[in-house]
Amino acid sequence: MSKQAKRAYISIMGLLGLIILLLGIFFTSLDFFVGLIIAIALWIGSGILARYWGVRKTKE
Repeated sequence: MSKQAKRAYISIMGLLGLIILLLGIFFTSLDFFVGLIIAIALWIGSGILARYWGVRKTKE
């Protein structure tokens, strides 16, 4: 897998965390705390995966 593909995958995980957090805030179908926990788990997971793959989450 190329470095750009890995970076894109990490970015998508972060974006999914943000979307789930916003769904938890604005819609009652997903509780805020559940959305917060899932979002934090995705952000931590993306950070761990970025470090494991040797990819920086920001532009170099």
